[in-house]
Amino acid sequence: MWGFPLPLTPLAIPALELHYQTEFCAAHRLFRADWSEQKNQEVFGICANPNGHGHNYFLRVSVRGEIQAETGMVMNFLELQELVAEQILKWVDHRNLDKDVPFLQGCISTAENLLQIFWQRLAPHLPAGVELAALELRESRDFSCTYTGPKNA
Repeated sequence: MWGFPLPLTPLAIPALELHYQTEFCAAHRLFRADWSEQKNQEVFGICANPNGHGHNYFLRVSVRGEIQAETGMVMNFLELQELVAEQILKWVDHRNLDKDVPFLQGCISTAENLLQIFWQRLAPHLPAGVELAALELRESRDFSCTYTGPKNA
């Protein structure tokens, strides 16, 4: 058998990262209401289409912590999946991010802004000893964004 002998002593417990990836479909429009249509088109290009556009987003959630001697896990994978579903997916999947999601009202729905807001929704609900390490949002084959948390966290 490979790996660490059980039980692990507190000094021998390594910090690890777990990763969970899921997919959701959503529409949005990049625009600022205080700008003209022309300026929105100049800055955001086709993403400022007045009728919006959609993505099949891939969200990757990474958490960090120590292996718990009692369970052999940093965090139960199913618990992480349920947390992401409750705090994010049930709100954003098959929705218009700009019109249908209360916690996104008033923000420009860029990947950068979405990740910061998703972080705020997930971080307080993690079990003791587990913290968010990174969130990655892929909106197409070519483009993704990674957020590693607030600087002063």
